Amino acid sequence: MRRFGWDKKNNAFVFSMNGNVPVHVSWTFAVPIILPFLHEWPARPTSALIHTAIFAALFFMSVLLHELAHVRAASRKGIGTDRIELYLFGGLAWFKRGATSARGWAWIAFAGPLTNIVLAAGFAASYYLIAGPSLPVERDSLFNSPPPQPVMLLQWALWVGALLNVALAVLNLLPAYPLDGGTIARHLLTQHFGASRAARIVGFCGVVLSILRFAIILPAVIAGVLLWIPPSFNPNWRMFLGAGRKKSDPPRPVAEPEDEVEWRGKGGWPINR
Repeated sequence: MRRFGWDKKNNAFVFSMNGNVPVHVSWTFAVPIILPFLHEWPARPTSALIHTAIFAALFFMSVLLHELAHVRAASRKGIGTDRIELYLFGGLAWFKRGATSARGWAWIAFAGPLTNIVLAAGFAASYYLIAGPSLPVERDSLFNSPPPQPVMLLQWALWVGALLNVALAVLNLLPAYPLDGGTIARHLLTQHFGASRAARIVGFCGVVLSILRFAIILPAVIAGVLLWIPPSFNPNWRMFLGAGRKKSDPPRPVAEPEDEVEWRGKGGWPINR
């Protein structure tokens, strides 16, 4: 397996870290980084380049640390990691064979958003130490305010870092597939309702949330800012309908030890691979 360099087969850059776990960074990972500042390039290309570069570093760090938190939590449960993937919709951590309790999988899922909460608190504290509460970020500075000087640029970066990690934590805790909140809800509900009904409940929540997300996406597009916000409709609709499982299949709340397990680190649940 390639440990460093470009993987032509999967169109991804590969490097290794955290106990030799390979990280695959797909070219599609650049899409959510470029979209928020796309409207700024024609008017202020220099400022757009600076904003994009800073946001890219913050986004990459925040998502990668999110996935590494999943890996760390899984390792403490005796579950190894095959690889981490960063792509269009965030990140995925693929786990090796292993099994744990429903609460164990829920904790593994929660470790990612918890990391983003800690990062958000750190960025926010740093911002207020440097800028002070009397110097808030300007109303239009999130995506398009040109940084006039290094100190202001640092303030902007810290503020965006805090907002980005708050957004990652909140979005990932939504009870929908394939988000971490969907994993947590599914496993906790399984103990009371069974695996099949728990999956349908989370799927229904995901369908509702996937429709409501357009209340945020459409105003942002009208304002000139292109965003992608989870959850997606299709995986939640399939789970609500019970797709992918035959009626005769017994419910399986957690993966059996002999199974190969796929873990969707951006959220999701253990399934047969």
